[in-house]
Amino acid sequence: MSVDVAGLGDIASISGPTLRQRMRANRGLLVIMTLVLVLTTLVALAQSQQKAGFLDPDATDKSGSRALATLLRAQGVTVIRETTAAGVAADLRTSPDATLLIAPTGPVSDSMLAAVRDERVGHTVLIEPDPFVAQEFAPWAESGRRSGSTDEVAPGCAFAVATRAGALLPVGTTYTATRAGILSCWNGSVLDSGTVLDSGGGVTVVGLSPAFTNSELASSGYASMTMGVLGRSSTLVWWLPSIADPLQVAPGEEQPSIQDLVPSWVGWALLQVVIAMLLVIWWRGRRLGRVVVEPLPVVVRATESVEGRARLYRRGRARGRAADALRISTLARLQTRLSLPRTADVATVVAAVATRTGRTDTDIAALLSPGSDPTDDVGLTRLANALDALENEVRHP
Repeated sequence: MSVDVAGLGDIASISGPTLRQRMRANRGLLVIMTLVLVLTTLVALAQSQQKAGFLDPDATDKSGSRALATLLRAQGVTVIRETTAAGVAADLRTSPDATLLIAPTGPVSDSMLAAVRDERVGHTVLIEPDPFVAQEFAPWAESGRRSGSTDEVAPGCAFAVATRAGALLPVGTTYTATRAGILSCWNGSVLDSGTVLDSGGGVTVVGLSPAFTNSELASSGYASMTMGVLGRSSTLVWWLPSIADPLQVAPGEEQPSIQDLVPSWVGWALLQVVIAMLLVIWWRGRRLGRVVVEPLPVVVRATESVEGRARLYRRGRARGRAADALRISTLARLQTRLSLPRTADVATVVAAVATRTGRTDTDIAALLSPGSDPTDDVGLTRLANALDALENEVRHP
C-alpha cells in the first residue's frame, strides 16, 4: 500500500520556529561569536610570527636571546645560528677564528663532539654546560652550587670583560677552577682560561644563563658582560644542540623512539587520569534510588490532540491526507486485531477481513486502499463512518 503522508511534515513544521527564525532571534549572539572568532584568529596569527626558544638568538620571548643577538650585530659581529654539529663544523672551517657558543638546549653526543672537536676555534663559550660538554671543553671547571643571591657582587678578578661590566647579580651556577691560571669572577659565576690552555683558543664558562635572555639582559651589568664575552671575534657561531640532530645517534644505532623520549612517570600519570575519569563517570552515572515520577505541569487529553490535528487538516483543506491518515490507522488496528504482522500488505489484510466478516474483497479493498479522495467534509465523514463500521464487524463478527 502506498500512502502519501507528506502532509505530516508540513504540520510538524508549524509546531516550532524555523532555522532562519532562530538565527534572526539570536543574531546578536552570532555577531559576538563571529567577532571573538576573528579576534582569536588574528591574535594566533600574530603570535605565530614570533619565534620562541630558550637562548635562541632569533626568539623574541622572555627566554630567548634576540635582543643580545641584535646588539652584537649592531657592533659588527656576524651571528650564525646552528642546530646541528655538522653545520657548526662547516662554519668553523670557514671562519677558524670565530667564537663558538654552546647553549644548554639539548644533549650532546659523542658523534656531535667528534664533528666539532677537531675544528679550529678562536674562543669557546659554555653556558651552564652539562658534565659531558664541560669534560670535553673545560675539564678544569668543577660545577658547584646554585647561587640565588639578591645582592650584586664585584668581579673580584682581572678579567677585562669583568672590569668593564662591574658588579653583577650572581644568579645561576657557580664553578671552581682546578687548574692554575684560570680567572674566577663574580664568586665563580664566570671562569675564563685566557691563554693558559695548551690547546690554543681560550674557553669561558658562564653560569649566568639568565643574563643572555631578553627578559634579564637589561638588568645589572649583564649586557656589558655578555657582549664582552661573545664579541671577541667578528663571527659568532651560536650552537643550539638539538635532539633532532642526525649525529645524536652513532652510525649503526637506531634512532630513539617517542617512547624512549617520554619520561617514565608519564605512563603512571595517564593511568591516574584514566582512573579518575572512570570514578567521575561512575559517580555521576550511578543510580541513587528508584525513579521518581513527577506530574506534568499540563495534562493534555488525547481528544484535544485529535481535535487539534483535525482542525489543521480542515483549515488546509487536506481531505486527501486526512483520509489517508484514517486508512493507515484502521489498517494498523486491523493487523493487531487479526494477529497479523505489521509488515503485512493490504491484500493480506483484505483477505483476512473478508474471511472474518463475510464481505467481498472488492468492498473491503475500496475502503482500505487509496482511491478517490473525498471532495467535501460530508464525504470524509462518510469514509470515517464506513471504516469504523468495518472495525466493529471485525471485532464482533
